[in-house]
Amino acid sequence: MEDTPVLDLPEALRRAMGDVQFLKMMLDEFHSSIPEFITRIEKSCQERDMESISKDAHQFKGAAANLSAKTLAATALKLEQLGKSGNPEGYEQALEELKRAAENFSRQIIQIDWAGVTSESPAQS
Repeated sequence: MEDTPVLDLPEALRRAMGDVQFLKMMLDEFHSSIPEFITRIEKSCQERDMESISKDAHQFKGAAANLSAKTLAATALKLEQLGKSGNPEGYEQALEELKRAAENFSRQIIQIDWAGVTSESPAQS
């Protein structure tokens, strides 16, 4: 997972068809939704509701993947797979990984120099 980028900005910009403002809006919206996603997944984990863990993690994974937030998508996939397995073993560790990935994503989003991002050569920070 260390090789997985937190956010693949060039790919995200391609997905946004080069529209920097649209991408910024989508990333900001996703970023603001992360606490709610994590709270829902955390609640499902506390209740050992494996079906809800799978469903919520799947939804989170899809949103992250659509924005090229690769680490978040990969960690959410782990939770989704745990939920589908029906076995609660390991969900606490996977949830902690998701929280760390969310923190890393937040740090990276805050550091993006949007003025320097263009459709030709996106700047990481």
